[in-house]
Amino acid sequence: MNVEEYERMYEFEDYYWWFQGRLRMIESVLKRGMTEEPRAGRVLDVGCGTGLMLDRLKQHDPLGVDFSRLAISFCQQRGLQKLVQADVVDLPYQDESLDLVLALDLMEHIENDQQLAREFCRVLRKGGYLMATVPAHQSLWSDHDIALHHFRRYSKAGFRELLEKSGFEPIKYSYGISFTYLPIVTFRRIQKFWQSRHPIQSARPRTHLIPLPWFLNSPLIWMLHMEAWLLKYINLPVGVSLVALCKKK
Repeated sequence: MNVEEYERMYEFEDYYWWFQGRLRMIESVLKRGMTEEPRAGRVLDVGCGTGLMLDRLKQHDPLGVDFSRLAISFCQQRGLQKLVQADVVDLPYQDESLDLVLALDLMEHIENDQQLAREFCRVLRKGGYLMATVPAHQSLWSDHDIALHHFRRYSKAGFRELLEKSGFEPIKYSYGISFTYLPIVTFRRIQKFWQSRHPIQSARPRTHLIPLPWFLNSPLIWMLHMEAWLLKYINLPVGVSLVALCKKK
């Protein structure tokens, strides 16, 4: 990602509805789906970004890896220590050495996502867990994806096939970020229409992290907390993300 996007992420993560809601959603799926607690030092956040999830997993003494020196420095500002700067498709960990791997909005950044998924399988012990989220629906592709250096968005069938061919069995597989699906789809379509009518060739793509007043941000967080609760019991039929908790076969 661009330097300014890392800075915006670090600034927004601790309060913004998208990050806080997604965090609760992931925690809910992990708590419901994992039948055993991961051992200390056996949890790895791949593409850990600025460290929000690592910070929430401190009780597990987690490991973090990211290709960006800037991302690692933001993690260090949170007081996180077990960090490695490395290529995520060549992880510096032994075969079958981990209990849980998290890949949260990571796989869309990697051109060879099949190699990445196989690497997750390599470092996980038999019966270990992969928690992955990716953006859904290629039709929603926008300058948001360009600014974040995405290679793709995923179809529900295509992402499941990728996971299964790489040695994983999905035990929870659902759409996520569902309650805001229609507003996001509407916004993207209006944006595309506007850009087609008013092309600005020199404009630099930016993410859609739009600062919101508390009276909008707080209800959105509450809605995603409700979504997290629902995910304990059902799979959501629509959403702008895909959520997968998998077990290594």
